[in-house]
Amino acid sequence: MISQIDKQIIRTWSAALTGRRNANGPRVAVIGNCQSYGVAYAMKLLDPTARVDHYSAVAKSQANIGLLARTLATYDYVFSQDFPANIVRGGDSQELFGRLNNVTPFPTISFAAFQPDLVYLLDAARGNEALAGPLRPYHSALAAFAFRVGLSLEEANALFNRDVFGAVGYFDVWNAAAREFLENAKRYDLDLSSELTNWSRRGVFMYSIVHPKPYVLADIARRLFVKTGLAIRNENFDDYAIDDLSRSEIFPVYPEIAELFGVRGGYLFKRGNFHISRGVGEFLTLPQYLSGCYEVYKRARPSQISHPRVDGWLRDGAFSRQLVALARETLAAGATPVL
Repeated sequence: MISQIDKQIIRTWSAALTGRRNANGPRVAVIGNCQSYGVAYAMKLLDPTARVDHYSAVAKSQANIGLLARTLATYDYVFSQDFPANIVRGGDSQELFGRLNNVTPFPTISFAAFQPDLVYLLDAARGNEALAGPLRPYHSALAAFAFRVGLSLEEANALFNRDVFGAVGYFDVWNAAAREFLENAKRYDLDLSSELTNWSRRGVFMYSIVHPKPYVLADIARRLFVKTGLAIRNENFDDYAIDDLSRSEIFPVYPEIAELFGVRGGYLFKRGNFHISRGVGEFLTLPQYLSGCYEVYKRARPSQISHPRVDGWLRDGAFSRQLVALARETLAAGATPVL
């Protein structure tokens, strides 16, 4: 099966051979993970005269790194996120960068303060293969802890409360998340401190710890245009925004955490729906999400439901007992979460 990268390579060479390339504006290529489409779309809006092509470095391609490099060398500007060696045969993003003189790397956006409970369960025994749950790779550290410590589903549901969040440090993530985000951006010669402030004023700007809302990616695109000297011909993004990442899974901002930031929260988990013409999608309440997690964990190997954070909680017997006690107190008081 050919990937989106393979298809885009074919389209690019076909356009060159038939003379269908846009000659009015710059030729721009954007390559990267699930965030890269939003950046590419925003770049097209910034300069509608530009030819902007998107290369999705998510699925494994048939093309090798040499062919990809030769294709990207035909563009005036290439913007690329890092990608691993198993996406394109023969090399990773660093190998690609070494073959091009028209590439500007840019960071992957990651920010954990709104959804600090979201973790990936990676099986080290199988090359860090991710365990798929009700929201594909998105798991709750508290759900994994609840299962491993032997809580019932009702007790697991009651684990989601203010006292538990305080005990595990979920109210204290913002400063570390902001510092990590800004330091990572600086590695790409970008100072995004003013952007982070502006996004924060708009409320929750992440659908998950790695899926930003479209205006975030638009601001990244704008900064890349400024950095490389590309002309900005249109400043109006919001009226034309495409919210591509909202089709994917959305991890909620728990109400107690949302209250800290003065925004609305909830316990509604959205499942991915990439084919919206086939249906409007599905949502899960917290009990439904936990039930789905438990069904997956029952079938999983122990190594598949291991995570450093959860393992640390379990190693500390006194702390584990404290969390269990807080859950049972909440259940006994009838104060379990609602949407």
